[in-house]
Amino acid sequence: MEEQEREQNKRINQHQRFINNLRERLKTVETDVEPDGRISEAFEALDNHLDDVEQRLGKRLDDHDKKFGRLEHKVNQLGSKLDIIIEHLTGVNDLPEE
Repeated sequence: MEEQEREQNKRINQHQRFINNLRERLKTVETDVEPDGRISEAFEALDNHLDDVEQRLGKRLDDHDKKFGRLEHKVNQLGSKLDIIIEHLTGVNDLPEE
């Protein structure tokens, strides 16, 4: 074999390895990006997790709203009772009307 032919074969082999490497990389990218690929699976898992978090947060907010409503009712009752006690102690109800 001549030197020139060996050099050509060397370059051809390098290019062939490069092409094979690119093919493998493309397969990896396709596997990751395809609708059923790893990236899609990751987004689906993340979406499911966020849905779960949203449901739990919604339930907690509903529970807090109920508790706040009961607390607000109790505070209003206490305020009414205090008004009655203050009126009784100060005699504000007994002021002359004329």
